[in-house]
Amino acid sequence: MLYPGKGTTDPYKTAVVDTIVAEIQSVPGEDRCVLLVGYKEQMEEMFQNVNPGLSRRFAIDNAFHFEDYNDEELLAALELKLKSQDMTATDPAKQVAIEVLSRARNRPNFGNIGEVENLLSSAKNRFQKRNAGPDAPFEPEDFDPDYRRSEHAESNLEKLFEDVVGCDDVIEQIRKFQQIAHTCKSRNIDPRDLVPTTFVFKGPPGTGKTTTARKMGQIYYDMGFLASPEVLERSTSDLVGEYVGQTGPKVKALLEKALGRVLFIDEAYRLGEGQFAKEAIDELVSCLTLDRYKGKIIVILAGYDNEINQLLSVNPGLSSRFTQEVIFKHMSPRASIELMRRELAKKKVVSQALDGSDDDGYNHVWELIEQLSQLSSWGNARDLKQLANEMITQSFQMSSPITNSEEASSNITLSTEDTINCIFVMLSQRISREGHVPPPVVQSLPTASYTRNPPLRPPPLKTKTSQTTQEAKLPPDSESTLSEDDVERDIGVSDAIWRQLQADRMAQEQAKRRAEEAMKALEEESEKIEHDKRQRATELEKMENNVAKNQDNGERERIMRQREQARLRELAIIEEKAKIQRALDEEA
Repeated sequence: MLYPGKGTTDPYKTAVVDTIVAEIQSVPGEDRCVLLVGYKEQMEEMFQNVNPGLSRRFAIDNAFHFEDYNDEELLAALELKLKSQDMTATDPAKQVAIEVLSRARNRPNFGNIGEVENLLSSAKNRFQKRNAGPDAPFEPEDFDPDYRRSEHAESNLEKLFEDVVGCDDVIEQIRKFQQIAHTCKSRNIDPRDLVPTTFVFKGPPGTGKTTTARKMGQIYYDMGFLASPEVLERSTSDLVGEYVGQTGPKVKALLEKALGRVLFIDEAYRLGEGQFAKEAIDELVSCLTLDRYKGKIIVILAGYDNEINQLLSVNPGLSSRFTQEVIFKHMSPRASIELMRRELAKKKVVSQALDGSDDDGYNHVWELIEQLSQLSSWGNARDLKQLANEMITQSFQMSSPITNSEEASSNITLSTEDTINCIFVMLSQRISREGHVPPPVVQSLPTASYTRNPPLRPPPLKTKTSQTTQEAKLPPDSESTLSEDDVERDIGVSDAIWRQLQADRMAQEQAKRRAEEAMKALEEESEKIEHDKRQRATELEKMENNVAKNQDNGERERIMRQREQARLRELAIIEEKAKIQRALDEEA
């Protein structure tokens, strides 16, 4: 308390230190004894920054160091406390108490004997609630109500991830860590040397990195590594300072706060950007090697594959500290469909295209999800939840309000046609944003033919000509057609460059031909839609007359949906025809 801290001044505390230096000479024969007591780190910092005479009078190198009690000493202290209060505890109860104290020792400022007192007070309260006899000993549940958590870690893991879809490989990897920890404890071996405590989570967006990190606190708490299942979620701005000298203390302060917990740093690849960020990496690597933090904190760096790999290459020490990688992959179509089905079920909405009762619809959804997953902007679970939300919204818009309590428990059915249309709209938007040519063309429903394989897209129209690019391979039947007689060859052009130019010309012609074929296919599809539109108009006119007579609102809504879907498909084809035409004009 005599040191106000680095960067701050307190004239009163400074005067106290100066007075001590002036009055105490530390010579033999003095009739006084002065003791300076405090935490090691703070005491060392004080001696480095206050009156230099203080370190001469109090030799800090010869200071008495009081370490935290080990398990044996804590057990002896617990037995003395029990004996002084005429209480007893069973051997299993004492073992559970030591495990609780051992986990608490991972927290900063562990209280040692004070922790024993606090634990004993909590045990007394639970003992009284058990209504045990006055002479009954403490049982394990008095010290820790969930003392068997490590034995049930595997079943707890299943419950913890029961709401997660598509992370089976990650769950299996975590289960192996639990098995190692359980085996070590059964042989009285410290598992911290065998079970990793630093992780790199990398993978595409929406694959469960953050969700899994939030569960790691409970997982490692159940294994007995942490004092609390709490997870601290932080960004790089919480580690990086704004000026020179600020970053190091921020990193240390964050690690101190996270002791005994999980520290999750999302978008960690930003630590590789800027001078101060590099300082944060160096400080993080340095601190994780200290005994104060090693094995007492779980640190997770998360981000996308390429960016995280680039970050690990910035500092070789960072890569050696974070050797355990957890890879998150794109969700499969099966897992994607299951996730959407679960999201709809939460709102009591069902779709035959998602639950498998409509095989053709299920296959068509599978095909569209496969096409979405091939786009660079695909967000996996994020986009799937957005799709599910749109489906729920559409189903609620088409559903009539309930009139009695019995209907409140019934499900709302979303048609296969509407389910596929929601996915198709997102796919068209994403392809349009990325500039792909052309977007998927969905045939009129419900007479569409469904296949497992997605339709082939024509390749990009433009090709690049460069001497540094890899030489293109000509088809066997095309090599003989490209000769100096067909196109005039300039003097001085080497054979390699000439072959490359001819290959580029052939590739451009093939791309143009494919684009023209795609345009022709779109025109045919447009004519077909126009024909179906005229034919449907006649049918709809008759149906509307019947609806007008019968006042069937449900039939009227179905007719309007069919019109809107046909209009959307027609607009998509017109837009893509315009894109292909622009590409052809540019090539010309």
